[in-house]
Amino acid sequence: MDNEDDIRRPDKVKRERLFDDNRSDFEKQLDEALYVSLQESEEKNKIYEDEIYNNYFTETARRKEAFRELLFDLRKLIKFDKEIKEIYEIIEPIIEAYCSQFINCFEVDAETYDKIFNALGSIRTNKNNIELCKGIIVKTFTS
Repeated sequence: MDNEDDIRRPDKVKRERLFDDNRSDFEKQLDEALYVSLQESEEKNKIYEDEIYNNYFTETARRKEAFRELLFDLRKLIKFDKEIKEIYEIIEPIIEAYCSQFINCFEVDAETYDKIFNALGSIRTNKNNIELCKGIIVKTFTS
């Protein structure tokens, strides 16, 4: 079989020449003004993006610090208490999602809500930590 028939011939070489800039002074000034405006808006966007980025990490760190003590206390207990381990496995991903700012609250049914907070009420920890949990884990009201 002859492969040479399948190969396309190369394109002809083209030579291009740029034309002289024969725009009016107004058009040149307009282009310069647009360029300067674009540069300024890029700087403002960069500052705004940095501010959003810093606010995100500041809030994430604040939320993690708020739940650090409770999670530490629960991690100590899950080695010995099966019920606390079950509760930990329920609330740890919820708290992680909250700290990462994926959610602001999480709704659970009344039975699960009662189970979580009855178990948390039985452990020795700062009661403010439990109140923080009540702020993000809320009971679903179904009719």
